[in-house]
Amino acid sequence: MTKKYINCFLLLTFVAIFKTSAQNLKLSDNAQISILTCDVGQELHTLFGHTAIRINDPENSFDAVYNFGYFDFNTPNFYWKFVKGDLRYFVAVDSFENFMSEYIYYNRGVYQQNLNVTPSEKQNIFEDLTKTLQSDNKFYTYKFIDKNCTTMIADLITKNTKTVILKNIKDQNITNRSILYGYLGNHFYENLGINVIFGTKVDQKFYKIFLPLQLLEALKITKTIQNQPFCVSTKTLNIQSSEKTFSLLNNCFTLILILLIIVVINKKWLASTYFVILGLMGFFLIGVGFYSFHEEVWGNYNIFLFNPLYILVAILLHSNNQKIHKYVTSLVAITLVFYFIFITSKSFFVLFLPIMITNSILLFRNYDVVKSKKI
Repeated sequence: MTKKYINCFLLLTFVAIFKTSAQNLKLSDNAQISILTCDVGQELHTLFGHTAIRINDPENSFDAVYNFGYFDFNTPNFYWKFVKGDLRYFVAVDSFENFMSEYIYYNRGVYQQNLNVTPSEKQNIFEDLTKTLQSDNKFYTYKFIDKNCTTMIADLITKNTKTVILKNIKDQNITNRSILYGYLGNHFYENLGINVIFGTKVDQKFYKIFLPLQLLEALKITKTIQNQPFCVSTKTLNIQSSEKTFSLLNNCFTLILILLIIVVINKKWLASTYFVILGLMGFFLIGVGFYSFHEEVWGNYNIFLFNPLYILVAILLHSNNQKIHKYVTSLVAITLVFYFIFITSKSFFVLFLPIMITNSILLFRNYDVVKSKKI
């Protein structure tokens, strides 16, 4: 039996027990509310870490971890729903032991921060979580920045205590895009894809704690209304062993090599294929902007790098209509120049530079074709 199925079985068993034990449970004064912050992983959905909340009451033999980040891969039309932004995420509860065994197995660091909350606040948090789990409110629509596992736990704490979590952390003076960029240094193509698909919303200056390690940092400096530390202690429950290795495929050099081959071979069919791919990506970005409920993909200026007009450029490359060919190529080149100027101050400028250089070279050659009709 694989680790995945063992965890699934243990989770279902714990949930069955939890539904009985949590009914009308009165937490003891020694119960502890803790925030669990998990390090980043290697899979796409784990690249930014995870936040969970633990309620541990030894006197009542109760030790549970609540997660606001579950989703079901078996949901019908999963990928369409995910892209559209109406995939149902849900809250789930697990035993602390099972929770830790999973993160130890996947080699991810786990940090526990015990909170300075009153007995009534502990009870309020516990009852709020129990009520959520037993109603349709356990389902929610995920928002990358505004509603995720971190923001929902932060909101839960704020709602049930008199403490306001501070936001004056190291990320406060940069944009959300720059923050995300810093998490993806060892995942080149994930970094490239995220920066391609995200629009103007992520260019806003940091306005909300939305990542696990941000919340970890913020809790350390937050004070209660009595001016006492809100975080009583921070303890490392599992240390992530360093296994960062250079990927032979997932790096900038593979992209540069592909683009270099396209430029050096200098064949009309290869240039046309490249232009068509750019144009199709442009149509995809436009389509996602209209189709998706994710605000992060709206207003995407990357359509000027992946311009849908590139498809027309590819078609005209094989035609004899020199006048239209010249105008379309010039228009695309002008938009590329403006795009280049616009993103010089963006964090992903260097990331996109090889694509911009390749586009410029091929457009220049394409403009030459208007006269010579060869590439």
